Amino acid sequence: MLIKGVFFDLYGTILIPKNNKKAWNNWLSTFYRLMKNNGLNLSKRDFANVCNGFFTREEPIEKDKNLTIYENRIRRFALDLSLELETHEIKKIANDCVNSWHKYVKIDPEALPLLRILRINKALALISNFDHPPYLYSILSKYKLKKYFKFIAISGEIGVKKPDPQIFHITLEKFELKPQEVVYIGDSKEDIEGALNTGIKPILIQRQSFKKRLIGNDYYSKSVVKVKARENINQYLKIKPFKTISRLKELYKILDLKKAS
Repeated sequence: MLIKGVFFDLYGTILIPKNNKKAWNNWLSTFYRLMKNNGLNLSKRDFANVCNGFFTREEPIEKDKNLTIYENRIRRFALDLSLELETHEIKKIANDCVNSWHKYVKIDPEALPLLRILRINKALALISNFDHPPYLYSILSKYKLKKYFKFIAISGEIGVKKPDPQIFHITLEKFELKPQEVVYIGDSKEDIEGALNTGIKPILIQRQSFKKRLIGNDYYSKSVVKVKARENINQYLKIKPFKTISRLKELYKILDLKKAS
């Protein structure tokens, strides 16, 4: 069947890490400094250990509706450490920390030329697991990406995350497309499982070997990163994508596209 829609993940697919280790170390150092400024009484080593898996924990049950999920995570985290932060302090911590992480992220140089070709006759959408939507929109504007996607599904807005098929079904409905008319490009187990569970053909972008791949979607201290890396490898070995690519330009052949002259 003719492919009418091409849906993309964002981080690890279109935006890629320059150095994951430095990115997360920078995030931790910034987080620690700001929390110390607000009364934290822990060593950096102990703080690093309590930050393990910060973004993959269950979302806080009690939420402030004026805060994003990421900001509510910070609020709950602080309360667990007996710190009560004002709203403006939480927002500053959230933005400063994600900015410090993003210093080590760049746009794949092959992304924009590909998107320019795709948007001519394909329905383009972005499906991203992200707990801080306002920041993601600012990043899309920074890299001039927003104009390429007719629909952007962010888990922090929609309320469901990959691999839940619902976030894919919502996107399909926006275009009135059938799952078999779409491919989805992503770099994670959640990307591939979510697409498969929806009936969409998943394309895994794997820029590094499994063994060299670092934990990219969460913070882990040195004491657990090797264990998590082994778990990550085992998870990847179990997924069965429609195609596997090592760089975005391989999509020209898969989707029968002609490069711009």
